[in-house]
Amino acid sequence: MFSRVFGSSKPEKKEDFCVDPIPEVDLSDDEREAFESRIDAKVREGNGKREDLRHFRQIVLDDLRDAREDYDNDKIFLAVSRLQKLKLFVRQSGDANTQKERKNILDELMQADVKAQDILADAKTARAFLNQIESDEGWKISHRGKKIVSYWKEEKGTDTYSFKVKGMVNHPTLNIIPLLLETDLYHRWFPMMTQSEEMHSPSRFHKIVKSTLKMPYPLHARECIIDGHGWDVMEYNRIVVSSKSISSFPGVRVEPCPKDRVRVDIKLGGFELIPVGDGRTFVTIMFNLNPKVPYLPSRVMNFFLEHVVGQIHSGMEKHSRMEKGSPYLVRKAEKVDLYRYIETRYEETRKIRHEAAKRNPCKPQE
Repeated sequence: MFSRVFGSSKPEKKEDFCVDPIPEVDLSDDEREAFESRIDAKVREGNGKREDLRHFRQIVLDDLRDAREDYDNDKIFLAVSRLQKLKLFVRQSGDANTQKERKNILDELMQADVKAQDILADAKTARAFLNQIESDEGWKISHRGKKIVSYWKEEKGTDTYSFKVKGMVNHPTLNIIPLLLETDLYHRWFPMMTQSEEMHSPSRFHKIVKSTLKMPYPLHARECIIDGHGWDVMEYNRIVVSSKSISSFPGVRVEPCPKDRVRVDIKLGGFELIPVGDGRTFVTIMFNLNPKVPYLPSRVMNFFLEHVVGQIHSGMEKHSRMEKGSPYLVRKAEKVDLYRYIETRYEETRKIRHEAAKRNPCKPQE
């Protein structure tokens, strides 16, 4: 186990401090009974008539509304949990005929709800990202430094490579959030990035971004159009950004790639920020991409690992100091309401978790 002592020559791991896992969705007996009670209550409101299906339809509509509200508040795992619990309830309650009739209603309403489909798709991407950063399977250590550990793996049967880096940034999470949110300033801290353009912002934490990274000679610069979402998962003590590349998006004009660049595909990527109680943040970055190189020479791989993957945390460390004159302080002053919302939500959740920890202290994993 890595040392938890500050200033250790070994980097820290997530297991060195308390982090709640984001559980897979399940349906408890109490939750199943609560669904049945909701249906029965509505049946009683209907003068005792057995109108289970009509009332089940209304319960689905109510839960879809609540899921959309959660999604609009960037709580992706809470939103998808509501939808998945509906599916589990249908499978686990009533006789075969009732299950079939309820399933038909649920399928009809969910397929007609565009935002429900967005929730399912975005939750799948966010969960896939978390599965990758938490898994050790296939990953090879490329560098183990004083603060970070970086990894890579070649995805067998594909033309993609995955890269991952974990380590501590010695600044509070609220200092790091602007680095991720102000996407047009990515080139200031992300290694080798020469351009970052926010093309569209469908919502406050949903961005369509064009970025360009320079590459060693004789390779052309690499360009990517990225669809990124920031997710509020503070109930589990983390903030998650999941992303992937796209070729089009409603309302966005995507120009052909310039001849002096190559547009790459990022199949999956993102950031995870975990606040640590002493004012630091444990940061994990991962991306899986097709670099559009028929054969990736070892010197190019080593260059990328050293100058991009290996330098991300140091870029974050430098620019999250929020020193006088920082462009991020300017943005925070320009977007007072947005950053006040973030800070309030963050502090409220941290206070709740702190009170819960006093009642039930957690222990780092052994």
